[in-house]
Amino acid sequence: MNNKTDKKLEDAMLNMLAGLKDYRRQEEEKQYKKYWSEIKVPFSLKEGLGKYTKYELDEIRKTLQIKNVSNLKKDKLIDLLVEEIPHYLERIYLLWDNERFNLLSNIASKEGRSKALNIEDEQIRYFRANGLIYTGVHEGKKILAVPTELIEQITTLKGNLEARTTIKRNTNWIKLTSGLLYYYGTLDVDQLIEMLEKYTKEPLNLRDYFQVIHDANDFHKQFYIDEDGFSHLRVFDQKKVLQEHTLRKRVPFYPVTKEQLLTAGEYEFVERNKGYVQLVSFLTENFKINKADADQIAKECVYATKNGDSPNDVLQYLSKMLEFENEETLHKLVDRVIFLMNNTREWFLKGHTSTELSKVEKKHLQPLPGNKNNSKSGEVIKVGRNDRCSCGSGKKYKKCCG
Repeated sequence: MNNKTDKKLEDAMLNMLAGLKDYRRQEEEKQYKKYWSEIKVPFSLKEGLGKYTKYELDEIRKTLQIKNVSNLKKDKLIDLLVEEIPHYLERIYLLWDNERFNLLSNIASKEGRSKALNIEDEQIRYFRANGLIYTGVHEGKKILAVPTELIEQITTLKGNLEARTTIKRNTNWIKLTSGLLYYYGTLDVDQLIEMLEKYTKEPLNLRDYFQVIHDANDFHKQFYIDEDGFSHLRVFDQKKVLQEHTLRKRVPFYPVTKEQLLTAGEYEFVERNKGYVQLVSFLTENFKINKADADQIAKECVYATKNGDSPNDVLQYLSKMLEFENEETLHKLVDRVIFLMNNTREWFLKGHTSTELSKVEKKHLQPLPGNKNNSKSGEVIKVGRNDRCSCGSGKKYKKCCG
């Protein structure tokens, strides 16, 4: 009886999984057709909007913050959006950065259409929600396009000095924010604002800043914002990161230059240091794996380290991804993993690597009070492995910075 019941449950589970796969495939096909159906170019704004559903038009209305018109029928709503979208475009520079504005300008400069290269579904949804950029297939190729009546307006905006200055400011805000979170993981709002004002050397306009950041995060999901503050998208436990920062009050945040932050603020940036390069090279040379897959594995090792995972945790992950032919290869891999982890900037350690932190700690050790004959004035007392760590975390040295 039990065997029959188990078999029925197993069959039901398999059928359910098959059904989910079919549903997911159908949804993906439906979305692909929606994004990449045939598109006629050139086209008017009214023609572009006419291909959208009432629900999608309402999303544009919400983006443009048009209120009290939710009961309009589709044709009337389209007429309203045709009037309002050009006004929205006039002030788009208040929110956008170089990446989005350069993309828009590039399309306009090519008679309103350009090839759709490396654009993700997330960005397509963003553009569909503001009515400025449209996607489709033209002459067998995927393209991005803008309505004809917007081309001249976009070109004029490109030459606007105020627009260029504001877009540059927004770009710096977005990249500095992303860079700080790449190095430190999670920061509360006060910490983040203080650091941004330090790097920009001017007071932060909070209203403008938060509008820019929220809009940028809709375009590229790089971080999340909640009651704890701002966190990098790959942070596993933001409360734990803040707790570890608090426990290390005596340790300053790792000093980063503005140029380093702007580089780290690039979308999907990961620091490819010596340990990273060595691991990727070792993986491609010793396993049946291409460079792109090896790079992805190394990236996961970096983020595991940043989240405070142990070498054993990382090696367990690698054991699922790789097949070890002999013990010698495994030992060599372990050496490279440990080297990478020791030289990865950790969120729990306020942006320091574990090897750097031991040096930082020595600078912050205080001489212990005692008999003057037993220790010289100002002498640094060595910490035993079972003593409390000098960083103030409350943990034993061997389980913290040791």
